[in-house]
Amino acid sequence: MIVVRTALAALMTLTLTDAAKAADCPRANTLGTARTITLDTATFPRVGLQSFPQTLPLADKEVVLTFDDGPFRPTTTRVLEALARECVKATFFLIGKSAAAEPELARRIAAEGHTVGHHTWSHPSAKRIKSDAAMEDIDRGIAADQLALYGTASSVPTTPLFRFPYFESTPEVLDILTSRGIVVVAPTCGPATGI
Repeated sequence: MIVVRTALAALMTLTLTDAAKAADCPRANTLGTARTITLDTATFPRVGLQSFPQTLPLADKEVVLTFDDGPFRPTTTRVLEALARECVKATFFLIGKSAAAEPELARRIAAEGHTVGHHTWSHPSAKRIKSDAAMEDIDRGIAADQLALYGTASSVPTTPLFRFPYFESTPEVLDILTSRGIVVVAPTCGPATGI
């Protein structure tokens, strides 16, 4: 699921909320992951009804599990264990500073088949800083995530998914991310669960 991505598509992991499970799950009565979808950045440049008018094409009883603000060893480890027990995949939006401090945990997230998105270097509010400072923090965070995951720092993300801290964006920064082919993701309903 996460092995290869292009700069023009991003993966989100979907799971059913009922007892359906993925065919590759060895245990009965688990939630499982029903399907994954690939987001074309031209079709889905910004998704999530909390911030944007467009959401993901979900079927009845489908949800997207996302976790922000990690990796953070005490919590992320427990989340990964719970997801593994239920054969569920999720999308993790990493803070670059945390990924730099916990590169092995960032790699574990990816190795266990979860999608990794980006959540800045230091978690600032984009509305409270200038656009160039916001983009610097975003690029630094992406580079730190890339270094933790793949051993090479780059502000061009392998997985072009981004979530703003506090879901606070500005039109200028949104336009820059869209021009770079990065999908901006906000929750569809309610705040995200932190990791």
